[in-house]
Amino acid sequence: MEEDIDLCSFAAEPLDRASELRSNPDWIAEQKRRADALLLPLWRGDPLLVDGSAGWLSFSASREFGANTPIVFLGLDKNRVPRFALDCGAVPTPEAAPFADIGVYTPLREAAGGLQARELAVVGAARWLLDWHVRHEHCARCGASTDMGDGGAKRVCPACGAEHFPRSDPVAIVLAVHDGACLLGRGPNFPPTFFSALAGYIEACETPEACAIRELKEEAGVELSNVRYQFSQPWPFPSSLMMGFIADAADRNLVLDTNEVEQAVWVPKADLAALIAGEVRAFDVGPVNVPPRFTIARRLMERWLEMPA
Repeated sequence: MEEDIDLCSFAAEPLDRASELRSNPDWIAEQKRRADALLLPLWRGDPLLVDGSAGWLSFSASREFGANTPIVFLGLDKNRVPRFALDCGAVPTPEAAPFADIGVYTPLREAAGGLQARELAVVGAARWLLDWHVRHEHCARCGASTDMGDGGAKRVCPACGAEHFPRSDPVAIVLAVHDGACLLGRGPNFPPTFFSALAGYIEACETPEACAIRELKEEAGVELSNVRYQFSQPWPFPSSLMMGFIADAADRNLVLDTNEVEQAVWVPKADLAALIAGEVRAFDVGPVNVPPRFTIARRLMERWLEMPA
């Protein structure tokens, strides 16, 4: 993989998806036969890491698995080398994780902080695609079993002919700001002291900006205006597309929906800069920790800090 780049994590595009070629099953088969083809194993959604980097193996390593083991084509790298991912924890599940003698299967959230942006994007795509195939083995139209197509870029129903494609669940994530402070919240399932920007799923026939306004009103009682798009981030946990916004709040009055936001706090700009620098700051809600840099929430905070007062 190449050097790191300053993008929201998972958002880099280091591989050529070869969409004009992967629809040909003979071409996919040819790529699998190549001596230089590479394979990334995942075990129950966790990628194999070797010395802190993605554990790419020769594609020949797939021979010890059955013909029905899910393998997806990820794309061609800058040297036109084909890259694949294999779900080595698929049913029937092996008693022990294979290849564990050469690396460690690491939860992607833990691995993300140490992987470079281009490598993380590829690993995230692998997890996303393999998880989608596990959850969409049957046709949503007729219920029949479906087959993988286009190297894993879709599933096809042999019974009714329906084609199913990996979905992205759109999410608006919003950093609300007011008079030199930003709003951070903690959901009921968040770790203690972990606070982030507020977010919610975009509903049917709703724009991301409308979702941002609705979610902040529903979750925190905050009225927003001047909703400004910043950037987006794929989020493979399991399949979201996060769209990041900064928006102006009318005031700092909070009415929390505690089913969604257990605690919330307005953090002045100077305090946010200190938190990002690793300093400890105490607030009425207690200690506050901000998300790691591979998250879009953290990037929104950094973007706001760069803006003039």
